[in-house]
Amino acid sequence: MKRLPFGWVPAVSLLLLGSPTLAAPAPAADSALDLQPRTLESRQGRIEAESGRLMVPENRAVASSRRIPVRFLRLKSTASRPGAPLFYLAGGPGDRGVSERKESLDFWAPYLAVCDVVLIDQRGVGDRDLTWQWDGPLPLAFFVDADSARRHEVEVDRRALAAIRARGVDLAGYTTAASATDLDELRAALRLEKISLLAFSYGTHLACAYLRRYSDHVENAVMFGLEGPDQTYKLPWAMDTQFRKLALLAAAEPRIAKQVPDLVALYDRVVTKLAKTPMLVPVPLPDGKGTVQVPVGPFGLRFIMRIDMGDATDLPVFPRLLWSIDQGDPSVLAWFIRKRAGAALGFSGMNHVMDAASGATKGRLALIASQAATSRFADVVNFGDEPDPAMPDLGDEFRSPVVTSARMLLLSGSLDFNTPPYQSEEFRWGAPNATHLVVENAGHEQIFFQNDTVGPVVRDFLMGRDVRDRRVTFHPLRFVPLTGTDANVTHPSVTR
Repeated sequence: MKRLPFGWVPAVSLLLLGSPTLAAPAPAADSALDLQPRTLESRQGRIEAESGRLMVPENRAVASSRRIPVRFLRLKSTASRPGAPLFYLAGGPGDRGVSERKESLDFWAPYLAVCDVVLIDQRGVGDRDLTWQWDGPLPLAFFVDADSARRHEVEVDRRALAAIRARGVDLAGYTTAASATDLDELRAALRLEKISLLAFSYGTHLACAYLRRYSDHVENAVMFGLEGPDQTYKLPWAMDTQFRKLALLAAAEPRIAKQVPDLVALYDRVVTKLAKTPMLVPVPLPDGKGTVQVPVGPFGLRFIMRIDMGDATDLPVFPRLLWSIDQGDPSVLAWFIRKRAGAALGFSGMNHVMDAASGATKGRLALIASQAATSRFADVVNFGDEPDPAMPDLGDEFRSPVVTSARMLLLSGSLDFNTPPYQSEEFRWGAPNATHLVVENAGHEQIFFQNDTVGPVVRDFLMGRDVRDRRVTFHPLRFVPLTGTDANVTHPSVTR
């Protein structure tokens, strides 16, 4: 499944990274590197910084290729003897890394006691020329079934890619391998012999590519929610496993189990109902004038569950979501559909090409096909990520295991479906100096953005300390009641 377009970045991400305002590519400069001194204000005090831009070739295989910017913000360390600068690699592909918002600066300020922090907007991030918005009739059948959604996706891809190419964009240049080269050119331009990496989600996929080629320049690497070289496409059974784990947790909570003893059985019953009669959900029109009734079938339910199955902030309302649909109440489902309706309308060329180029090995595709035969969620796990021969392909050498002696800390959430802990274990086989910590009760977003819990361990690691015996645990998952409200367990889909 394609990563979310810019307009769909979770609220917690926006709080940290700032509004995803798009900016056009900067014009070519006489010098590849441009630096401007800055003084920024966080809630914890003043931060000395440099705002920068490195111009790089859009496609290094083409001598006449235009040059595009890689923008960054370097926050200066307060340490008397700082460690290697920490390069932040954001997720997506396409999430912003650079932000001057106080919330973002507050997040990074504790790391400045250890080293400089370099926030990076990867190639293509913030470039309007790489985005496109659907301008045809509203695809009202998108959430009904997979065939309707796929037909719409094919048409979106066709029109979007044609429009982006017509703007003069060379899509062949937007690969994770090219981004890894950008990072090393930035390291060299800043005259740094060593850097450390701090990567989240897709950013770990980029970090793997960097480690494969430039491991000698890495002092430390911290990976939150690891996506390895051949893990871009997801395994269907991973979502089934996550849902069954959620069912076990729900069955252990008496006020849920009393009415829903088996969450999986409830899901199956709801899917049967939606297949017979899709549920109509009111969704605001894009212009904000009025609403439209959107039919939601089994595919639509699975689609919204797929997006949030690894996010512990939405998991607590899943039993109520299914229960309310079973009772004929569309209110909770409506909240999720309104939240995700933009999936059918927005397109990010950078996101699309990056994932397509990373692709999957034939063995991975065969395993996905085998598991899809029995998975409840086969039609949504990799929706939109079908192999595209028109896109660049980095090949199986890129997708082969990384072997590195770099000092690494891998952090996984026990409730993370997007990048399950076993992916870090698979990667660790080739990384003998890696420590893997599983954060109990953490989802995909929470493992990174709840900095107060995990941050101290990461900072100790960056200072060279042994963190193998550290234990990090979030509060156990508690579920929103099936009816009524509970001031101690809330969710925005449930109003008082």
